[in-house]
Parts: sequence; structure tokens; C-alpha cells
Amino acid sequence: MKPTPAPSAKNLDVNLFGPLSLARAFAPVIKSNGGGAILNILTLLSLASMPGITPDNISKAAAWSMTLSLRAELAPKNTVVHSVFPGAIDTEMLAGVEMDKANPADVARTIVAGIGEGKEDIFPGVMARQVYANWRKDHKSVEKQFAAA
Repeated sequence: MKPTPAPSAKNLDVNLFGPLSLARAFAPVIKSNGGGAILNILTLLSLASMPGITPDNISKAAAWSMTLSLRAELAPKNTVVHSVFPGAIDTEMLAGVEMDKANPADVARTIVAGIGEGKEDIFPGVMARQVYANWRKDHKSVEKQFAAA
């Protein structure tokens, strides 16, 4: 068995510390404007990990925890913190990967609608909604499914 790669500084900088720094920079501005929202794009990897991409798994799970912390911290300041958990999206990153992928425009519409509906956690795309429904029923089965991928 190959050793599991540790999260790189780049993964943590991009997926955790970057969004945290942005939220901290904008939170006072949002508060001074009477409130608003912060949106963190996570991934289904925040809920369950897949083999071979340990740095992404770790950094996205940490980003979800950070999002929950910000949500609690900023709620009294009239700032809602949204989590977005997309599955596969038809972008350059997944070009050539044969699987069902959500249309980027549909993902964007779902996110905007979720914000308008006051949803804290948004699952855009069929894959995201299915994984979330299964995770709510039995998170261990999703963990095992992702681990077998």
C-alpha cells in the first residue's frame, strides 16, 4: 500500500486559508452594511473521502469545519454563511472524465436559488442531491462508497 500523501501547503492555502482570510476581511464590511452573506464552495469530498486525493479530502473537510465555525461566529452579526457541496461539474477540470456531470449554469442557478431560500447548505446537481440524501440516511455507507471509488 502506498503511503498517504500529506496535505500540501497549497491545498490548505487554496481550500482553507484563502476562504478564511476572505471571510475575515469582508465580515466587517458586511456587518457595516447591515448584514449579508458569505458563500463557501466546498465539495462532496467534505462529507466523505476518496482514495488517491488525500490532500483535497483533508483541505475540503477542514474548509467545511471552518465554514461551520464562521456560521456560528457571524450569525450574531447578521451574516449568513452558506456551504455549497457540488458533485462533478462539467468544467475543464473534469474534461475527458466520463461520468455524469452537472451543467455549470444549472449549478449557479441552484446556488442563487438556495441563497434566496435561506438554505445554509446547498447541494447543486443531481449527484450532489443524491449523495446528500444517502449521507443523511447512512453516512457510513457513503463513506464506504467513496472509499471504494
